[in-house]
Amino acid sequence: MTSTNETGHDEARLGCGRPIDDLWARIEEPPDEHERSCPDCQAARASLGRLEEAARDLRTSDERDPGMQPSDRAKASIMELARAEVRRGQMLPLRQTTPPEAPDLAISEQSVATLVRRTADGIPGVMARRCRVRTVEPAHHADGRSRVRVELSTALSARTRMASLAADLRQRVRTSVREQTGLDVVAVDITVEDVFDA
Repeated sequence: MTSTNETGHDEARLGCGRPIDDLWARIEEPPDEHERSCPDCQAARASLGRLEEAARDLRTSDERDPGMQPSDRAKASIMELARAEVRRGQMLPLRQTTPPEAPDLAISEQSVATLVRRTADGIPGVMARRCRVRTVEPAHHADGRSRVRVELSTALSARTRMASLAADLRQRVRTSVREQTGLDVVAVDITVEDVFDA
């Protein structure tokens, strides 16, 4: 369920009508009276709690890796993906759990595809169309991150140079998905379906 807030952006709401952003803003506080009796809020709180923990882990990993800059947008990025979770789709595990019987932390394919399309649309001369994200074998990187393949169809400006643009697009998609979800993108398959004048 979504509504449009005063800024003109879609505001994701739970089945009970509460905005998911409000729940996220209070995730570190005790549940209020409504949340204690609402199954929608209870389920969302559990999921958002795991997302908060994942964001914290990603920030800690970034700080420990001298080759990476800590992302001060990590929490906001995770929240964008949480909003997209309202829309259903295939669930992708974020990383291998330890111990194996621990609850899986997962994200919907739609959430990752939205991130990929937004990344592609940010490149001049590129218009993203369809996007699919699938796990590949072996399913996990050595550090536990899940491995995925991205299939992206696009329309390109007639003025773009496909060879250099494709390399840039692949790199941006890999970086964006890794930084905002922790997934390891092993391949980005790009299909050009149309050319437009711009």
